[in-house]
Amino acid sequence: MFCKECHKNLKDFDALIDKMENCPFCGAKLVRPPVKVAQKDVKTLCETLVQKVGDSIFADESTLENELRSLNAPEFADAKDRLFLLVLKQIPSSMYEVKSFSDGEQQEVLEACQKRLCVDLGLSFEPCAQMLDILQEYIWQKRFSLSPNLYESQFVDPRDGQVYKTVRIGNQVWMKEPLKYKCVGYTGDGIYEWNAVNKYCAVRGWRVPKKKDFEILTQTAASLGCGDPSSVLMSRKGWEKCSVTPTDNLGFEATPVKSNTGISNNYFSHFWTSEDKFCFEIFPGRVTFSTHSQSYVRLIKDDIAESKTPEKK
Repeated sequence: MFCKECHKNLKDFDALIDKMENCPFCGAKLVRPPVKVAQKDVKTLCETLVQKVGDSIFADESTLENELRSLNAPEFADAKDRLFLLVLKQIPSSMYEVKSFSDGEQQEVLEACQKRLCVDLGLSFEPCAQMLDILQEYIWQKRFSLSPNLYESQFVDPRDGQVYKTVRIGNQVWMKEPLKYKCVGYTGDGIYEWNAVNKYCAVRGWRVPKKKDFEILTQTAASLGCGDPSSVLMSRKGWEKCSVTPTDNLGFEATPVKSNTGISNNYFSHFWTSEDKFCFEIFPGRVTFSTHSQSYVRLIKDDIAESKTPEKK
């Protein structure tokens, strides 16, 4: 212990220190440090907050901040300060350690975790690496009441046994890859003529999306605050010749094809809607609708059809 006035070290007084009120050297009143309490870590603090408030503690920055400010628990003094730093994004470099992953693996873990947080928990702020590390444990252990299709899933087309990857985006479930059901009007490589779209493409539980479905998808992409909706929906690979940095935050993975306009490096993605030859188009920097004669099909899960399915008795 040191005197705050004369800065003398009082360690030689040992047990007498507890009974002394003034410094033996200068007479100044001694200011005793608070009794140290064993500190608990940030993870335990997060668990305590979840038990008190529920899953919504991480859905809004102000809720988390208010709970931290009102928390009066000496054992969480250090963890509280650290979590404040994480929320306010004033992050020391020492807090960026996630796990002993390579740079590429670590980035994939963080982006996958953030995608799920934004879509399923409605996270309204951008968490840093350590917060993602803490929250992903809740996700992987399914300790949050997230959506039923938390992870990417699969759909087997009963018509031909073809297996397709699917992904839940908000309240929608999309195919992650083009339909390849062979029928009249299918020209190969996932391309369908318009006349085949509404006649042959839909299958029980899955339908051809409307323009409104793609508009909702675009709104979900825009609401993330991760850049232009087009880059959020683009796959990370395949757009290298374009002046764009795809993020694929939602897992839609729209891959590019070469445009027939003759313009160099003009790539885009396009998918049929169910409405009058209109296609949903994704260009670098913009999304739009336009008429086509041929295009790809990404089916969307038909929740209405499922709700009408009679229960088995």
